[in-house]
Amino acid sequence: MTRPAYRPDIDGLRCLAVVPVVLFHLGAPWMPGGFVGVDVFFVISGFLITTIISRDIAAGSFSILTFYERRIRRIFPALFAVLAVSLIGAAILFVPQDLVNMAQSAVAAVLFSANILFFLEAGYFDASSYEKPLLHTWSLGIEEQFYIFLPLLLLVIARRGGRMLPWVAGLTAASLALSIATTKAEPTAAYYLLPWRAWELGIGAMLALGAAPTMTHPLVRQAAGATGFALILGSALLITRETPFPGAAALAPTLGAALILHAGSAGSSVVGRLLSTPPAVWVGRLSYSFYLWHWPVIVAFVYLAMRMPEPAEAAGLFALSLGLSWISFRFVEMPFRRPPGMNDRRYVFGSAAAGTALTLTAAGLLLVTGGLPGRLPDDVLRISASAHDTPERMGECYRRKTAEESWLAPCIFGAGTEPARIAIWGDSHAPTMIPAIEASARARGVSVALYARDGCPPIEGFQVFWVGQSHDCAAFIDRTYPAILADPEIEVVVIALRAPIYTQGWLPYGLAERDRTPLLIGDRSGPLAPDSDRAAFFFAGIERTIEALEDAGKAAALVYPLPEAGFAVPAGLARTALWRGPHTPVVSRTLYDGRSAGIVAAYDALVARTGAIPIRLDKAFCGALSCDLVRDDVPVFRDSNHLTATVARGLSAYFDPVLDHVRTEAALAD
Repeated sequence: MTRPAYRPDIDGLRCLAVVPVVLFHLGAPWMPGGFVGVDVFFVISGFLITTIISRDIAAGSFSILTFYERRIRRIFPALFAVLAVSLIGAAILFVPQDLVNMAQSAVAAVLFSANILFFLEAGYFDASSYEKPLLHTWSLGIEEQFYIFLPLLLLVIARRGGRMLPWVAGLTAASLALSIATTKAEPTAAYYLLPWRAWELGIGAMLALGAAPTMTHPLVRQAAGATGFALILGSALLITRETPFPGAAALAPTLGAALILHAGSAGSSVVGRLLSTPPAVWVGRLSYSFYLWHWPVIVAFVYLAMRMPEPAEAAGLFALSLGLSWISFRFVEMPFRRPPGMNDRRYVFGSAAAGTALTLTAAGLLLVTGGLPGRLPDDVLRISASAHDTPERMGECYRRKTAEESWLAPCIFGAGTEPARIAIWGDSHAPTMIPAIEASARARGVSVALYARDGCPPIEGFQVFWVGQSHDCAAFIDRTYPAILADPEIEVVVIALRAPIYTQGWLPYGLAERDRTPLLIGDRSGPLAPDSDRAAFFFAGIERTIEALEDAGKAAALVYPLPEAGFAVPAGLARTALWRGPHTPVVSRTLYDGRSAGIVAAYDALVARTGAIPIRLDKAFCGALSCDLVRDDVPVFRDSNHLTATVARGLSAYFDPVLDHVRTEAALAD
């Protein structure tokens, strides 16, 4: 197989791609768009691989088996090393559920389908990225899926006497159009799945197939190189999580990479010489191993520390990752590129199959054992199990009730017979109130109806957006709003929701939502303008809801904000018990007040104006200095913000004012 002539500037371009990615993952605030380095890698890969394939096809020497043999030598050795160390490390550090998730990721990574797995996992209840040591392997999935189709396509075109460039250009344009048109509507698919990402590799492929004229004039090369460098660096510094991505925004780093590659093909430039300096080339040669190793290293630190690294710690993690990368490159990557005695293709494919089988076996063992729970003390297992401490019938009555027709047939709790006198209405916090009210309601012969959908406050016309993607809360409200108002049997409506995310966006502290797509709010016309007062918009909507309920002859109750942890509490407490001793994390009162004092004040004003019933569950956990995350030896939250059912059952007294507003069956008979 023909190899292109070595170009040190391409290794330097790899350095320019990988360093921003690592800095972004380390939380560097001045590198908010460092993730665009992956897009640069895609262009480089498309350019180099297509150059090799097209030259070999033209020379009549292309072989599919030889192509995949080379991919195995390039990709598998370092990947197997990282998977092995990550699995062993996770088996030591991780609590069972996190270890199970890790095993699933390892299976997907070794089968080059991690991008599909993480696409399927993404959603409202998804775990933090910093609990997924193999999350970064999604990009390998994109590349290898692309290389299943590209060589076959080019080979078929060549054998039929066609021109490769028009076909590649057409498919690239189609993928780009899909990405630009649908990134806002389908941000998760656009980020993780090949049809939305293929155009980035396609740009490199088009360049390799001669899509651009040669830059013969030195000034043109200088301008192209400088523009390309500015586009990449500018993207890393200016693009943020709020930017719909990839879509049109990804054109900047990808075209930047293409300009540098093409300028370097024609001759030297200032940027080409800068990228060809020894430090840049050295890091660039390590870039594959650097990319593979840096993320598990960062995740291990964050997992144990339960926070992002400080600047000095980040520098140490950067250096550690780079050191591991050099070891991996020197003793794993290079020896397996062309090792003595491994020239037999059967040995190469056999070794890849054996490594895959070992990885699948190890991951399968972790899966079937439920994360090796026997390695942990009973108290740690008990704490960890609280992640599954959800209300009874949770799946039946909430998680599966997403179809519009089911919103009008709520589950009934408490006495369990219709009609329901109390309705709990809200987002994913609403179901967590059921254990708190159910026993008392049952004792009084009162039934409680649940109307809930994740991420949807009960405000008429209200919409939630993730970077422009409508969550379509309005459809849920359109069905439930009139149904609740028109139901003559409902006497009290409890409004339970996660107010901080609607008034301020995802939590500004902790790790639970650090890497989530930004959350915007608005109405049917779209998100609020950036300079709008989202808190005022939200509170005005809640007040309209309370007034509408009162006009319909119903009392309203407001559940005040909870002291959110900012991390998955059961796993965090289990890690603390394992690695830190008898220290129990708490939420400082200053932190809680900084997040929720404005909401508490606004709710107090609403209560004073409307007569709504205040439900102050926060008083069960918060003292003068801190808010507890453990109550009677049970974690308060099953994740970072949803109450465990066990703790919720101990809060029934806080709902007595709600039940006192409800007429009992005996009173109704009188």
